[in-house]
Amino acid sequence: MGVYLNRNFLLSYAASFVSLFGSKLLMISYVAFVYGETGSATLASAVFAADWIANLFVGLLATRYIDRADARRLLVLLNVVAAAVTLLFLSALSPRMFPLAVGVVFARALLGSAVNAARVKALVQFFDEEQTDTYSTVFNSSLFLAIAAAGAVGSFILRFVDLRTVVLLDVATFLLSAALFALVRPNRRRIEAARRESAGARENVVANLRSAAVLIARSPVISSAFFYIVLAVTALQATYEVLITAVPELWFGMGRSGMAVFFTAEWLAVFAGVFVYQYLSRRGMVPERLQARLTVALVGFAALMYAVLPLARGGLGPALAVFVLLVFAGEVVWAHQYKRLIAHSPDSRVSSVVGLLTAVYYSLMALAGFAFSLGMDTIGVEWAIGIDVAVIVLLVAAWEYAALRRRQRTAPGSPEPGSSRSAGTLPARPLASVTVPAAGRPTKEETA
Repeated sequence: MGVYLNRNFLLSYAASFVSLFGSKLLMISYVAFVYGETGSATLASAVFAADWIANLFVGLLATRYIDRADARRLLVLLNVVAAAVTLLFLSALSPRMFPLAVGVVFARALLGSAVNAARVKALVQFFDEEQTDTYSTVFNSSLFLAIAAAGAVGSFILRFVDLRTVVLLDVATFLLSAALFALVRPNRRRIEAARRESAGARENVVANLRSAAVLIARSPVISSAFFYIVLAVTALQATYEVLITAVPELWFGMGRSGMAVFFTAEWLAVFAGVFVYQYLSRRGMVPERLQARLTVALVGFAALMYAVLPLARGGLGPALAVFVLLVFAGEVVWAHQYKRLIAHSPDSRVSSVVGLLTAVYYSLMALAGFAFSLGMDTIGVEWAIGIDVAVIVLLVAAWEYAALRRRQRTAPGSPEPGSSRSAGTLPARPLASVTVPAAGRPTKEETA
């Protein structure tokens, strides 16, 4: 664990977690409030949809600016503005003000999405190359850990405090996050290298998106990571986040306390998934040559656990055990693919690539969550889960078949004229298997 006692990592991770925790605490508390007032999973999921779909705009329109920005200054500014916008929520706390509340949620989500894109850029501005490879998975796991921790607290906190207090707590977390980011010491050498790489490039929005899309399409590694990250956060995360806002009451009659139990289980599963993967990866036990088999096996296991989940509705213990295994497998898939995505994306394009990724998966999360909620309300939980599992199996089978055909076309000796093993690919930074500097000590290349 000593590798994580790096000053920049601790400050930026704490700032990310605090900001995300406060934001998600308010979101989940408000969703629990809406569901408690209306009893409608569909209406409650509209709040999530407003939050998720805002990421489409930032991912498509703003990342070209973020790729050229100073990540530390941008993170401080965005968190301060987010605190100010969150104060507007104080005038939208009654059920009759639901449309205004959704509007504030959308505005906060725009800022939150920009913060997430800037945090990705921070990976190549706060650390050297070795540290980026080491920290990328854990650094960005703060999002999922914050969601799970906020869910555990948010579904229960309204018994003790009112929603106004939760809003003020969210404001305080944004301001604390801004203060922590202000203390980070960027890696000036890495910043200058990225600026030289992108010197003279002044693309408009369309050209920037096209460049990012071409980069993704031409690299089999990046495109595979893109597909599986989208799959993990839509067909798995989006649906089980919706599921655990209703299932504790539907299956076990536990209401908000049941939601807290399931969100706590999610937090533990996410934490275990990230650090088990990191432990194995840093010891060379997750080789690139086995990534396809590993990913398919994990997705298959997650789908199996999802299919089994309705069978465990007779007991809270078995249901939690199956749920933890489902989340754990999905988190390992996300961790592995996210690390590959960051490692193979050029520093000067990393925010654009991840921005396009988040625009896609947040938009699809909104659709998946809404469709799953509608299925729960109309055809029942079991059928909604069954359809989701079938979609997962079909998508993975189709993707792997297409990937196999592409490998066959580009293999040596292929009869297709002009084909080449490296055709259409771009040079990438390899996944590092390195010794990380002692805890808290910057490398010789890193400057204050």
